[in-house]
Amino acid sequence: MSKPFVLIERWAVVENVSSQSFEQLQPGKRLVGYVIGHERLTNAKLVYTSPIMNIDLTQGTVETRNTMYQLGEANSEYKSWEQRQRDSTAA
Repeated sequence: MSKPFVLIERWAVVENVSSQSFEQLQPGKRLVGYVIGHERLTNAKLVYTSPIMNIDLTQGTVETRNTMYQLGEANSEYKSWEQRQRDSTAA
């Protein structure tokens, strides 16, 4: 059985559903964002995914246990956090 392939917008990466902080995009973490095109979920429904299994940055896709996600636009707060992370490692 193939996995649903859906778009996730305004996404960020977190440790778990109760996390109050952002994380780097890597296996074991979770996406939080708004899904579009999922057969069982309303468009623009906020979701927390199951843990990330695989990431393909060249295709902009993330695979979890149940779903393949096409990464849309990241959450603006998450993008700012990522930039601060890059700046702190460059310093």
